[in-house]
Amino acid sequence: MKATKRLITSVWTVEFEKVSEGKVKILNYSRNDSEGYEREKELLQGELIETENRIVTHLCLKPYDAFDRWVNEKNTTEIYEVVNPKFIFSYEQKIENKM
Repeated sequence: MKATKRLITSVWTVEFEKVSEGKVKILNYSRNDSEGYEREKELLQGELIETENRIVTHLCLKPYDAFDRWVNEKNTTEIYEVVNPKFIFSYEQKIENKM
């Protein structure tokens, strides 16, 4: 599954897998995911919750709303504990250019 977060002209896409009730595994987090840009309005909006050391602990989700770009613990419809907590930018999978 995927969710997005727009920051000015970038769309950050988090790809995740539900592993059990209330828990997810983060598979990828990147602003270079073309599907996030193309399907932003179809996907959920998401926010990664971090500690002060930028370790991801939770994922908040809500349905897409063009007029409410902010996702937080107060306006979310779903919140999940992350089972593979890491530094926020450690989730990005490097995609090789095959030309």
